[in-house]
Amino acid sequence: MSLNTEPASRQPATLWEPHHVRFVAIAFVWSWVLWIGAWLIGRATDVAEMLFNEEAVWRIVFERDVPTDTLIVAAVAIAATFGPMIAGLIATRRDPAVSTSDLLSRIRRVDVGRSNYLIAMGVLAIAVVPPLVINTFTVDRRLDGPTIGQLVPFLAVFFVYQMLTSATEEIGWRGYLVEKMLPGRNFWDTGWSIGFVWAAWHYPVVVMIFAEQGLELPAIVGSLAGFTMGIVAMSIFHTWFYERNRSVFFNMVLHAVFNTVPLTIVLLFEGSPTALLSNLMLWAVVFYLRKREGLALEVSP
Repeated sequence: MSLNTEPASRQPATLWEPHHVRFVAIAFVWSWVLWIGAWLIGRATDVAEMLFNEEAVWRIVFERDVPTDTLIVAAVAIAATFGPMIAGLIATRRDPAVSTSDLLSRIRRVDVGRSNYLIAMGVLAIAVVPPLVINTFTVDRRLDGPTIGQLVPFLAVFFVYQMLTSATEEIGWRGYLVEKMLPGRNFWDTGWSIGFVWAAWHYPVVVMIFAEQGLELPAIVGSLAGFTMGIVAMSIFHTWFYERNRSVFFNMVLHAVFNTVPLTIVLLFEGSPTALLSNLMLWAVVFYLRKREGLALEVSP
């Protein structure tokens, strides 16, 4: 059951309202400037291939013998992830329709019931287990992959890292923008509307990763399209949970877990189609949720 108590007759908010445009502008400018700056510094110091991936975290945490140039570039790239959080806090202070105290209470809302956490873990299993099984029988193991003894502590550290960095996006995307746009809509419409903006916010870092992997332009465009649809599915999924519990903290945990656990396949297998398989499974879940809620296949403008 949704905890949103706004009257159903209220005219839904749009992305083009001044407060929302301000939020998006701050989030994009902050993150894009720092991401592009980090990449340019990385290119100049020959460490760009270390940016935005698990290898940098591994070396910083476990090897501890990391060049100063790499640490500086990593720090700039990490600072870029705080764009949506900063934008959300500023927008909340400036927007009379929401309050900072209410946002803080939703960030602190940890107890949302066992069922929410169990459902999230079940969907995570649906998204990860089939690709893991398929890869086990069809893809070669990475020769330089971690042992189980290395993998478990690394994933624990990476989860904490995600909670402190990427998961803070939820303060902006769900804590502010979904909170504003959900009244008068359902999770499906809201998730679609915000999903493309959320995906576009990632574009610089995603394009840089693909470029450092040596992908040609057509492959980058195709991969970007697949990435976008995966983010839209995650947006719908996050919004479904937010409609149920209005907990920013829960969505932060969800974000960090979904950034961490699928990494297992990437670390263990060579060239596995993890993202495609996981995205297909996630889309199956969100279509099930749409059908379960009895929603029509249409998106409000």
